Amino acid sequence: MTRFFLSAIWLLILIAFAYAPAQARHDTTPKNIEELKKMLTAEMDKQHVLGMMLTMVNKDSVLCITGLGFSDFEKKLPVNENVLFRGSSITKMFVAAAVLNLVKEGKLRLDSRLKDIAPNIRFKNNWEATSPITIDKLLEHTTGFSDKSPFEEYNFSSHSYTSFETVELFEKFMSSKWIPGQRHAYSSVNYAILDYVIEHVSGKSTKDYLKTEVFAKFGMPDANLNLTGDGTARYSKGYVWKGNGFSLVPHQPAFSSGYSSLNVSAVDLAHALKMYLNGWEQPYGKFLDKKNLANSEVPHTYLSAKAGLKNTYAYGNESNELEGITFRGHRGAIGGFLSVFLYNRALVLGYAFALNTHNEDFYRFADRLISQYLLRDTVKPVPAKVYPLNQQTIEPFLGYYRYANPSQLYSGFFESLTNTIQIKQTDHFLDVSIIGRGQMKWQATDENARFYKNINATNPHISFLRDSAGNPAISDGTMYFEKISALQAWVPIILFVASAMLLTSALIFGLVNSILLILKKSSRKQWLLRLAPAFAALSLLLSLYVLSQLFGYMREALPMDGLHRAWMIGNYGFVIFTMISCVILVLQWRNIRSVLLKVYLAFTCVGGIYIIALQLVSSVI
Repeated sequence: MTRFFLSAIWLLILIAFAYAPAQARHDTTPKNIEELKKMLTAEMDKQHVLGMMLTMVNKDSVLCITGLGFSDFEKKLPVNENVLFRGSSITKMFVAAAVLNLVKEGKLRLDSRLKDIAPNIRFKNNWEATSPITIDKLLEHTTGFSDKSPFEEYNFSSHSYTSFETVELFEKFMSSKWIPGQRHAYSSVNYAILDYVIEHVSGKSTKDYLKTEVFAKFGMPDANLNLTGDGTARYSKGYVWKGNGFSLVPHQPAFSSGYSSLNVSAVDLAHALKMYLNGWEQPYGKFLDKKNLANSEVPHTYLSAKAGLKNTYAYGNESNELEGITFRGHRGAIGGFLSVFLYNRALVLGYAFALNTHNEDFYRFADRLISQYLLRDTVKPVPAKVYPLNQQTIEPFLGYYRYANPSQLYSGFFESLTNTIQIKQTDHFLDVSIIGRGQMKWQATDENARFYKNINATNPHISFLRDSAGNPAISDGTMYFEKISALQAWVPIILFVASAMLLTSALIFGLVNSILLILKKSSRKQWLLRLAPAFAALSLLLSLYVLSQLFGYMREALPMDGLHRAWMIGNYGFVIFTMISCVILVLQWRNIRSVLLKVYLAFTCVGGIYIIALQLVSSVI
């Protein structure tokens, strides 16, 4: 599912771990596996989660491999260790492993250029001569390509797309918005491209290649990349709780096998975890070696990684901090299912679970409870040492910044505007204000003041950087911020708020003028001039309504044709009526007697044009 949803869940999990009182954690930590299962089952009943599969492992043994609840509500079929759940974005870990295997076979290089491997794939990169799109940048999401939109979340057509047809479908997202290799921006489009690359260089379909070269070697007997289930009890059904009962979510396919098509059982995940904990080697198979595994766990291509910040996204493998301890793996979300696969090789511990009911509250509860149980005897890490601020180093980095690597094509401008920050020095801290949203405090974790952590965090996750032009930049995890002036920070926000207020007032203005026209107390010669701004505002409201419905539609895998049409009508309607307002205002300017009306209509036109410009900039750059 689109990244904003997973990011929201992960942010809430981090907050829960950071702020939950230590005593409360101790009191709720299960004493043994049976107690853990009882607590999970009780909460499942309370929060209306139908079924769950769970596995926990260490280096030597599988601590737990079990199913809780049911895989089919109507037939009351229990979840067992071989029932297949949808793994969604966890797919990317195994696709990345397949790519590394092709590198070992000599069929690919990590620095191979996409245009050399697949010259038939069309994409736009203005920096291709100096910063080409390469395999490692696809793996780490540093191509600068946008993510697919929610409208491309599922394939509702009867046509089964080939990997190349999928890439063609996603071509509109394949335009680098910045120099590739500088910033991370999560995009399933990158892995749709890798799906085609695997097929192209291996001579096999991606699902067949992974079946023999990855899943078999990992000891995953049930795992597959089938886009749809086979209708048997092997596959768990997905659900959402609606009102007073479970509502079935269809097993709606994605367009590509490469980014979210994994179907996986508890047995599969247990064996996969053991492979990762044992350096990709087990009695039932060996996959590459520890060096390759270690290489897949650290990022290489983007600026913060090159500066030394390694606890971020690598080759289909992301970092997750649980109670100050870094786990690696991936999370997933797709219609009716939520999943997680995490491990720590230093502690030799790992766990994975999946739900067949989309319930974020229970997902967070289970994630916290399971990780607390696994880490109950682990010595809690000491927070990174804090250093005094290096005045000479931090001085050029004080000021305003804007989020500069949004992944969404259509809403990137809003992501950037709402993530504008100001950094000031206060004693031994950096005060960071997120304009209009809150504050944080950062502490330096090295003598040179290059790395920082939030005051509540354990490990450094922020780095001060210089981009290729030598300009100051900041990376917080995978978020990238460009330095801007105070004027650049405030003017777009003020204009956006003012434009929103003007367009809102246009609804009232249009309603009043409609009443006056009906009562024949207003000239009909100016009816379009007076009503067009309201029509533009209504069109924008329609687009916003569609956005508010998208998450629910994705969660339930509902057809989006109607929503997409409404989205297009809203967007085009807003542009058309804004342009009509401006053109008619210019043509009738001399005939409008009221100066106040002239000023109001002029500002409303400017506000509408500003919103359009923001959208265009987000879509083009």
